[in-house]
Amino acid sequence: MRFTKDPEVISEIYDRHAKPLYSFLLKRCGHKETAEDLVAHTFMKLVESHSKLEWKGAPIGAWLYRVAVNALADHWRSAKVRKESTTLDDDDDFFDPPSKDDPSWNTEMTIERERLMGVMKHLSVRDQEVLTLRFYGGYRTEDVATELGISNNHAAVLIYRALGRMRKNLIESKA
Repeated sequence: MRFTKDPEVISEIYDRHAKPLYSFLLKRCGHKETAEDLVAHTFMKLVESHSKLEWKGAPIGAWLYRVAVNALADHWRSAKVRKESTTLDDDDDFFDPPSKDDPSWNTEMTIERERLMGVMKHLSVRDQEVLTLRFYGGYRTEDVATELGISNNHAAVLIYRALGRMRKNLIESKA
């Protein structure tokens, strides 16, 4: 792979993945500076391990997202320890997610996941495949296009339309 032989490729990877990765992390942690730090950590990990990485056909974005998710999990673990000694009430820009052990949160997420999966079963096989790749697989639109052997624009349209049908089914299921 060109990446392991030419470290300059890292800047191309950064230009392509930094903004989507930042958005992904910001949605999950709710704090701008934390998301920025986690993106920096992810790319530092890439720089540190670029010569050791072995590619098995997965997109580089998948590796970056896995590192980012692990870094976010580490952040929450360390934030839990720090929370005991400081108050976060002064920071309006911070979202403190419930603990994985919180029964009400787990119940709510289980119910919501079952509801989404139930609605998804009523979509076409193509819609299910597109949404699974995009949201459960964490693929970007370009990766969905590559996986399905279609153009980027076609993949974007399929995702948009599948989401529209999913939204419509969700609204109808509430009625």
